[in-house]
Amino acid sequence: MKNNKLLSHPVALALLLALGAGCSTTQSERSQRAVSDLQQLHKLLAAGDEQVSTLNKALTTVAQAQPDALRPAFATFEKELQRTQKLAAKVSDQIEDLKDHAEAYLATWKKQATQLGNADLKTMSLERQQLVQQDFGRVMAAVNTMSTAGKTYGADLKDLRTFLGNDMTRTGSELAKPFLTKVQASSGPFLQSLRAAQVEVDKLATVLQPK
Repeated sequence: MKNNKLLSHPVALALLLALGAGCSTTQSERSQRAVSDLQQLHKLLAAGDEQVSTLNKALTTVAQAQPDALRPAFATFEKELQRTQKLAAKVSDQIEDLKDHAEAYLATWKKQATQLGNADLKTMSLERQQLVQQDFGRVMAAVNTMSTAGKTYGADLKDLRTFLGNDMTRTGSELAKPFLTKVQASSGPFLQSLRAAQVEVDKLATVLQPK
């Protein structure tokens, strides 16, 4: 009964509304969700770095294989390529989750900051939101650069798999060697962009992580 009387009081009810009573997802929870997405993306990118190194080793084995060892070497390459492709799909999905959650968090932050009554707090909150927004923009720019490099690298890998799969002979292997070297070289720009994305992801996660 006391609680009902309290809630019926207009001043008490207004105070509860002002404090955000009834919100299903708090801004703090949105922030932590963004941090979790960033941390998970960082782990996936680190795994991608290792996987590309493993794939390059498999390519080297194919290039150096004797005729009787060519098929097993190619089978290993195919297996590692499939692992790489599955990991790339996970990274892509994680990027989309991060984008959705971070954008929702930043949009709500900006909306709530503009509604602050205290002018000083309002200014500081908006300035902080803009800085974090810029950090997020750098993350997405780095991720987009990585994606572009990854498309070139991935297309070369698939072409090499198709070529060797159709001509698993000594002649086919010899003909593929220059292109195989080119594929390994194209992994360089991709790895560079991947590591740059890792740095930006880690920076933003650190900014958003409570101390």
